Amino acid sequence: MPEISDFYARVSSDPLTMAFDEKQKTLPPSARMQRQPQEWKGGSFAEFGAKAFMARPERSLALYVHVPFCHHHCTFCPFYINQTKKGFSKEYSALLLKEIVDTAHVLKDVVDKRSVDAVYFGGGTPSDLERDDMAAVIRALHECFKISPDAEVTVEGRTTGFTAEKGKAWVEAGANRFSLGVQSANTALRKKLGRISSREEVGQALNGLCESGASVVIDLMYGLPGQDVPMLLDDIRYISEETGIAGLDLYELRRFPDSPLDKAIQRGKMPAMPEFREKARMFGAAYACLYDYGFEHFSPKHWRRNPRERSLYNRLAGRQTDMIPFGSAAGGRLGTIGFGTERNIASYAERVGRGEKPLSRIAFSPLSVDRGGFFHEMDVAMESLRLPDFDKWPVSHRDSGKKLLAQWKEAGLLVDNQDGNGMSLTCAGFFWSERLKKLLADFVAAPVAG
Repeated sequence: MPEISDFYARVSSDPLTMAFDEKQKTLPPSARMQRQPQEWKGGSFAEFGAKAFMARPERSLALYVHVPFCHHHCTFCPFYINQTKKGFSKEYSALLLKEIVDTAHVLKDVVDKRSVDAVYFGGGTPSDLERDDMAAVIRALHECFKISPDAEVTVEGRTTGFTAEKGKAWVEAGANRFSLGVQSANTALRKKLGRISSREEVGQALNGLCESGASVVIDLMYGLPGQDVPMLLDDIRYISEETGIAGLDLYELRRFPDSPLDKAIQRGKMPAMPEFREKARMFGAAYACLYDYGFEHFSPKHWRRNPRERSLYNRLAGRQTDMIPFGSAAGGRLGTIGFGTERNIASYAERVGRGEKPLSRIAFSPLSVDRGGFFHEMDVAMESLRLPDFDKWPVSHRDSGKKLLAQWKEAGLLVDNQDGNGMSLTCAGFFWSERLKKLLADFVAAPVAG
C-alpha cells in the first residue's frame, strides 16, 4: 500500500524547478491502466453510427476535419504525413465534401437532434487548401450538420500562404477562429525549425487575418534549441505590441525519438535543447510577462486578451467529447466507441469513393466509461485553473486528500482560492500540472496509508 508521502512534492525555495525530479517516478495507476481494446463486432459506421450518435445526447459534440498535408516537414513536428503538391487541394476537398455528405446521410434521422459546439480543421496544414476549396468544405459542414450559432469554427495553419484573402473568404463561409503555429517570432530560430517566414512576415500575416474579424491565436513554444529566456520574452513583446492576436497557447517543445529535430541535434546540426531547469525558468518568465501585457490565463496552456477567445475545441477535446472525424488520419468517438480514419491517403480516397465512412480502426473504449466521477471533475476543474472541491472527491480519500493538498501548498504549487472554496495552481503548479494530474489519478486509484 503506498504511503501518502509517496505523493508529496519537494519543499524548496524554488518550486518551479525543484518540486519534483525531472524524470517522473509514478506508482502503478491501477484504476487507469491501459486496457486492450475489445474486438469490434458492431459493424460499419452505417450500422452503428446513428445509435452511437444518440448515446450521449447531453454531451457536447464536435466535428474534426483533418488535412494531413504540409509544404515541408518542420524539424520539430511529429505529425507530418503527406507533402502538399500541385492539385492536391481540389482533389482532397472533393473527398471531404463527399465524406461529409455521406456521413450526414447515415445520420439523417438523428443529425438535427444534436447541436455542434465546435468545428476544428487540424493537420497537417489546413491553410494550404485553396481559398474556394476550404470555403466549400466549411459551408458543407454548416449545411449538413446543426452547428450552433455560437459554435467555435477553427482553421489551423501557418503564416506562409495563409493570406488575408483566404481569411476573409473563410469567415464569410462560417469560420470564426484561426490558429497559427508560429512557435517563435525570432527569424533565425524559425529558419532552424524549418519555418519559412521572417518575423516581419509573421506579423503581417497575423494582422491581415485579424482584419477578417476572426479570433486569431498562435502557438508559442519554449524550450526550443538555441532559445533562452530573453529570446522568449522578446517573442512575447513582439506579438503583444506588434500584432492584434486574441490569444496564444504556450507549449513546451517535446523531443520525439528519431524525429528530424532529434536527428539534427544528434548530428550537431542544431543546438541542444535547453536543460530542464532552464525550461522551467522560461515558463516562469513567460507566465509573468504575459500577465504584464494584459493577457488572461484562462486554461492551463491558453492565454487571451478578450473574452471572445474561448479555445473551446481544445477544452472539449480533453473531456472525451463526442467528435465525428473527417479526412484521412483523423480520430474521433461517439459514446463509448472510438474510431479513426484511414491514414493512407490512397486507401482513404478509395473507401470514400465507394461511399463508406473510411474507418480503419473501431473499438469499444471502456476508459470513456471509467472517466466519470472524480477524473471528470479533475479535468473540468483544472481547465478552470483549480482543483476539484473536496465534495467532489471520493469519500474514502477526502481526509488524506486534504493532507496531500496542504503539503502541495507548502511546496508552493497551490494557493487557497479567494472565494474560500478549494485551491488553485500557482505558476509553479501550472508548470507541473501534468505531473499533479497524474499523481492525483494514482492517489485515488488505490487505498493510501497515512
